[in-house]
Amino acid sequence: MRLKASGPAVVESVEPGSSAAEAGIRRGDRILTIDGRPLRDVIDCYVLLADGNVHALKVRRGSRRMELSLDTGAGEPGIRFESALFGEVMKCNNRCVFCFVDQLPPGLRDSLYVKDDDYRLSFLEGNFITLTNLTGDDLKRIITDRLSPLYVSLHATDPALRKAIFGSAGANRALKVLAELLEEGIEIHVQIVLVRGMNDGANLDGTLGDISSKYGKVSSIGVVPVGMTSTGRRRSPPNTGYDRDSALNVLSQLDEWRKPLGTRGPYASDEFFYLAGEEPPPSDYYGEYPQAENGIGLARMLIDGLDSTMRRVEIKTISNETAVVTAPMGAWALEPLGLEGLGVKLLVCVNSLFGEGVTVAGLLPGKDIARKLRETAGIKRALVPGVSLSEGSFIDGITLGQVSSQCGVEVKAIPVSASALLEDLTHESGDAP
Repeated sequence: MRLKASGPAVVESVEPGSSAAEAGIRRGDRILTIDGRPLRDVIDCYVLLADGNVHALKVRRGSRRMELSLDTGAGEPGIRFESALFGEVMKCNNRCVFCFVDQLPPGLRDSLYVKDDDYRLSFLEGNFITLTNLTGDDLKRIITDRLSPLYVSLHATDPALRKAIFGSAGANRALKVLAELLEEGIEIHVQIVLVRGMNDGANLDGTLGDISSKYGKVSSIGVVPVGMTSTGRRRSPPNTGYDRDSALNVLSQLDEWRKPLGTRGPYASDEFFYLAGEEPPPSDYYGEYPQAENGIGLARMLIDGLDSTMRRVEIKTISNETAVVTAPMGAWALEPLGLEGLGVKLLVCVNSLFGEGVTVAGLLPGKDIARKLRETAGIKRALVPGVSLSEGSFIDGITLGQVSSQCGVEVKAIPVSASALLEDLTHESGDAP
């Protein structure tokens, strides 16, 4: 176990009437051990408390230490924790040539500069990991506790190319770990971040060929373009990004592999279609949308969801005092739906924090939203994508309330879903299912 791998499990809330409530556990309690075992993460809690027995908990409440008995025979204990990890997050030990954290500008909140590479967050939250920092104990735990699925950043399979991309001696050992996890039945979804002139072209063919022959049990393959900022501490050469022609070439190349790889993909990210000037492909391109959280198929899901909802629900003309604020890619997804024909103003923000090359809604700064709303006359109410907010703030630290006060507009964050968008646009919660 790593230094500080375990720690107190801080209770965020306790469900009334639950076994945890009956045991006397309260919000703010710090659970130190269960049956004498230290706790690394919520996975430990799930495993230890899943047998329906009575368990001895050592708890610290303020300056007091106490022992409580928790009977899990009634089912779920009813505890929510402040964090999924109780010890330190496992950090990335690579020096990837395209690391987006290295490209961040200074002055953002501290958590954004943490390079996590933690298999537990891959299992719990779908984060992509490299497998380069796993110990033998980590590997054993993944297999024994069946921590599946996992999401793995692969990028390439050629040993020399991997060493160049990851800048790590463990880059090639990770391929052996990948093979072992697949052999043990762990579901793995891989992503390939393409760097123009580095791991695309013939190298991409080699990687996809190796997946087919050596790592055939991979569940899905997502391909995304390298993220590039023009304002950060470290900048990638501009010729490593993709333009219209090079994006079209990638899409054509990936199409050639879709038949031999079958349901595994490869699935091109929404950004490749956006860069190529293409519309999102139909839903059957994505199968069961295995990498939607990786920005692969989100545009199609939104379009189909809105289109379907608008056919079922009578939508009256909406006041032109309402705006939907988004990034260029968000506008690309929404534009075909004709929201402006209903009276909605679609406002597109260029990203001043990272540069105009960063076009995703999740990285929209609050100051750019506020500026756009101030520049647009007649707006009284604005909807912004909820993915732009984390811990109540936009990536530049500005809160939703601050945006609203700066521009004098009622601003609300909504989930990226058809029903949420139409419900808020119409102000009629019963209209959209």
